[in-house]
Amino acid sequence: MEWTKEQKQAIYEKGKNILVSAAAGSGKTAVLVERIINKIINENIDIDKLLVVTFTNASASEMRERVLNAIYKKMEENPENEKLQKQITLLNKSSICTIDSFCLDVVKNNFFEIDISPNFRIGDNTEIEILKQDVIEEIFEEKYEAEDKDFQQLITTYTSYKDDTPLKELILKIYTYIQSNPFPEKWLKEKIEMFNLEEKIEQDFSETMWGKLLLKQVEEILEDSIIKLSKEKQQLAKYEELTKYYQIINDDIEQIEMLKCNLDKWDKAFEIVRNINFKTWTANKRIVIEEKEIAKQIRDGVKSEYKKITDKILIVNSKEANEDINEMYEILKKLGNIILEFEEKFSKRKKEKNIVDFHDVEHFALKILLTENNEPTEIAKKYQQKFEEIAIDEYQDSNLVQEYILTAVSRGNNMFMV
Repeated sequence: MEWTKEQKQAIYEKGKNILVSAAAGSGKTAVLVERIINKIINENIDIDKLLVVTFTNASASEMRERVLNAIYKKMEENPENEKLQKQITLLNKSSICTIDSFCLDVVKNNFFEIDISPNFRIGDNTEIEILKQDVIEEIFEEKYEAEDKDFQQLITTYTSYKDDTPLKELILKIYTYIQSNPFPEKWLKEKIEMFNLEEKIEQDFSETMWGKLLLKQVEEILEDSIIKLSKEKQQLAKYEELTKYYQIINDDIEQIEMLKCNLDKWDKAFEIVRNINFKTWTANKRIVIEEKEIAKQIRDGVKSEYKKITDKILIVNSKEANEDINEMYEILKKLGNIILEFEEKFSKRKKEKNIVDFHDVEHFALKILLTENNEPTEIAKKYQQKFEEIAIDEYQDSNLVQEYILTAVSRGNNMFMV
């Protein structure tokens, strides 16, 4: 096929990490296959010196087949090329696989580096889910029997004594989510600690990350409102009979702009919001100009959006907002503790049964490839020497754990991501 300038650059560029961003169906995988063929033919790199990872078995099989077909096509052009003939043999042991398969290979070949049995097996989804439910039920029963006060507060906050399912689901959902982070326990504790405002109760809420995010949301609402009202103001200016409505819209704009100019401080914005007063849109049946009704509809929409600010965002002063966040901190600490307790017991039960899930495999691989200081281990360095390039198909589907793993086995300048 005829390659574009950008595609050619993606195929032949080397000596640096490359990220290819393009729409679906634009030929990213075809570019990747051509790049692999170029590595074999023009750069004399054997196929087993490349690590090509995908995210489904179907994609891995398709990739392997496409590479094989491309090699056969090149052989038709040059049937005496021994290098190409060799690649067909090497393709059988090449590392064109899913990220899960690569991680599993790392773990099975280096199980002695971590505390796991060499004959572990991957538990099927049903078995893993049943075990999760058994562990969570066991923890809840223990908490109920012990009349654990922290647990009782979580029940009160997230559910009721009639049905504790929502709390169980929340714990399992958060547990599953944090497994996509390279260091789930550390990440969870750090995120919970962000709610700790105990020593900052008196500060203006705008100085917190929560205040900044909320004020940014307010700013977006106000900017949109000003744009809508300003357009309508221009329309009303065309009609002398609508001067009164023009003045109402103009007053709205002035009040909203005043609030927008004071969003650097939470308490100042909170005070202004309390004093904003939208004038009454008086009805006048003698004026039948359509623009009057259009302006009213747009103004009503703006007021409805503004109501979100007064009903959901700027509803308390800084001290109250800080106290609310800090109160959540105490709740989240308790929630975090029970999530970590679940993780510990779940891991123990899996170890007793000698089973692992795919999250375990990724984290085991990460432990094998990275030191506690996040430096590549000697095993990772061996992979670095083995692979001339690491190609990642559908890179957008990768999570942070997988990125850490693949970065650990790269040389820092030999990753190709599409």
